[in-house]
Formats: sequence, C-alpha cells, structure tokens
Amino acid sequence: MGERSTLNPNNFAKQMTFKLPTELAKHLEQEIYEKLTSAVELRAAEWNGDWAAREQKGEKYHFYMVTKWIRGEAKEVEKKVNWHKHVGGLLNIEFFQTEPEHEWDQPYIDYYRPKNCTVNYEACKENAKAQTRHSVGLLESRINGHLAVTDKITDINLALGNGYFIEGFVIGTTEKGEEFKIYTKMIWNYRYGANSANGYLTQYVQFRSDRRGARQEGKTVLQRLTEQEKQAKADAKQAELVAKNESKWARFVVLPDQINRWADKQIKKHEKMLTQAGIKKEEENYNKMYNWYNAKFDLENYKRWVNEELTEARTYKEKVQKFLNNEPAVREMFSLTCNTRDDFKARVWNS
Repeated sequence: MGERSTLNPNNFAKQMTFKLPTELAKHLEQEIYEKLTSAVELRAAEWNGDWAAREQKGEKYHFYMVTKWIRGEAKEVEKKVNWHKHVGGLLNIEFFQTEPEHEWDQPYIDYYRPKNCTVNYEACKENAKAQTRHSVGLLESRINGHLAVTDKITDINLALGNGYFIEGFVIGTTEKGEEFKIYTKMIWNYRYGANSANGYLTQYVQFRSDRRGARQEGKTVLQRLTEQEKQAKADAKQAELVAKNESKWARFVVLPDQINRWADKQIKKHEKMLTQAGIKKEEENYNKMYNWYNAKFDLENYKRWVNEELTEARTYKEKVQKFLNNEPAVREMFSLTCNTRDDFKARVWNS
C-alpha cells in the first residue's frame, strides 16, 4: 500500500461533508491525463501514417464497404470516410482543400481528405479534469452516503495502492461523541478505443464501502447534498423565469392606458348602438341577413346584450382608473402568473 495522505487532523474539526483530499484527486487527474494523451498520440501517429501512405499511392480518400440494395439485390459498395465528426475533439486535424472543376468554383475544406493531425493537449487536459470530477464525485457520494448530517469528520486516512485503487477509512464522531469509521476502496480501470466514451480512453470506477462503529442516524449528508442541488436547480430555474418575465414588463406597464382607451371606444360604440339610428341600422342589417328565414328582429334581446357589453366597458373604465399613472400599483400586480393583457383585465375586473 502507498503512503498515507498527509493531512492535518485540525482541518476536520468542523468538516461534516467528505471531500477527497486534493493530492489524491490530483493524482487521479494526472494519471488519466497521461494515459489519455498517450492514447491520443498513438491514434495521431496511426492516422498520420495512414494518410501519408494514401497520398503516396496517389489516392485522395479512404473507403469502407456498405451494403446497398440495387434492383432488388444486396451489393457491397464503397463509401468515402467522412472525418468531420473528429473535428473539435482531442485531435487538431488539417484537411486538404477541394480541387475546383471549373475556374468559377470556390475551393472549400474537403472533410473526406485529411492531411495531418496533432494532439490537442488542452482538450485532453479538460477531458481528464472532467473524468476526474466524475470519479471523485462518485467516491464522495459513496462516503457521504454513510455520513449523517450531524456527524463530524475527525480524520481521513486514505492512501494510493500499488495498483489502480485508493483505500483506507474516514474517522468521525456522532452528535453524541461516539466514534465510527467508514472503510472504503475505490478501484478503477480504463476502457480504450471504441469501448470508451470519448473514443480514446475513459476511466471507470467501482467501490466497496461500509460503516463500522457508531450507527448512522437521521438524514445522510448525501441526501442533504442532493436536496441542496435540487433546490439550487429550482432556484436557478426560477431566476431564469423571473428574468424572462421581466422582458414583458415594458408591454405590461402600458396596459392601464390601453384598457382605459379600449373602454372609451367600447362605451362610445355601444351607446351609439342604443340610439334610434343605431337600432334602425342593426334591424336593417338583421333583415338583410335573415329575411329568407322569416326571422324577426328581437329588439329586447338586442338591447339586453348591448347593455351588458356597455356595463362591462363602463366597469373596466371605472376600475382601471386607480392604475392610471400609478406604476407602483401596476408593478405590484405584475408577476409570473400575471403578465399578459388578459391577466391584467382579469385582475382589474376582480379588484
């Protein structure tokens, strides 16, 4: 077994959430980075060799065979390899330009004909960091699943093994001062090439862990962290909704004036409809439309619904007055559930 992590016990006096010691996390990251860059360098050397050999033979493209149905018969045909999917990954690829067939044609990048490639070490570094965060996160979740929110960590005794593993224990005390130990072993290995997530090399981990000594009681640290993460996501989503809603304020703040002017038009329109001239015009229009059905113009029904519309407009006119030139009152009404004209009209009506 390797050397124990050199940590100061005083650092754990108030620690209730397990975090993997920095030097162990850095070791994981460096190991992943070195193995990853080696795998990418081998791929670069292989592809550069293949591409150079292709050009020396006077060929422009690589091909692979696909099955196609031609006139009801399955035939194997050649298809050019498109290298575009590898652009922006862990390799920097340079391509040839197309050869225009006519003088007016413009050349463009030929993604079927790569020239050479080099390792993108910065991208490898970021990928190694991401893999490390994933592996470390899994280990920390495993340990925090054995810790109660009232437990305190007093020491971390983890060490690198001679193979691909970290093992040891975390010491802590309960709220009652009883001691416990969480034993753990994190074992990792690597998947290469097509079996890996990035096409080159990815780390996968396995765990063994158990808590001995004082029993775990109450909610675990992992549960609390999960709840906090969910709450953070909910808060972020709420903040995003509020920010989007704020973009509607400019249209919302002018609604009192719009509703006031709309009510004036409605009042004027329906008052005119109740005059003798208005009634006569409506009756004439009605007879033109329904004379063929021997229908009779219902004056009382006409007056009833026009008065209902008129009363509604007058009510809006009266109630909207307290919001005119009163931005604070309009702002108080504005929210995620009240941000449209219909919402505003409903609130005004019920005010």
